[in-house]
Amino acid sequence: MPKRNVGRLGDPAEDYDVLLVERAVVTERVAIEVDRPLAFRPRLVGFWRGTEFHLITRVIATRQEHDVTYHRVLTPQGGFDLRHVRRMDPLTLRSRRCWELCAELDVVPIARLP
Repeated sequence: MPKRNVGRLGDPAEDYDVLLVERAVVTERVAIEVDRPLAFRPRLVGFWRGTEFHLITRVIATRQEHDVTYHRVLTPQGGFDLRHVRRMDPLTLRSRRCWELCAELDVVPIARLP
């Protein structure tokens, strides 16, 4: 019987499930890198947190609410919750979209049984 490959965290061909535990709730703006900026739904590639770049290896979940889209992502540094928010400026009444980091997550890999 062939052995199943349990890859390291961040491999695109991962053979395990993950358990995510919220480590810290944060609210800070981040800059997102996408593969096709003009596409209707571009794929998230990574994000800049200050001067540190986090490469997104896996998008676990995407959830949409009114004016907000949440993305739960895995990076080699751990898991994160990102949100894409539309906010209205009270003086000009123009809406702007911005990306925020809303939570840091601890990732616990759980191997699948054959």
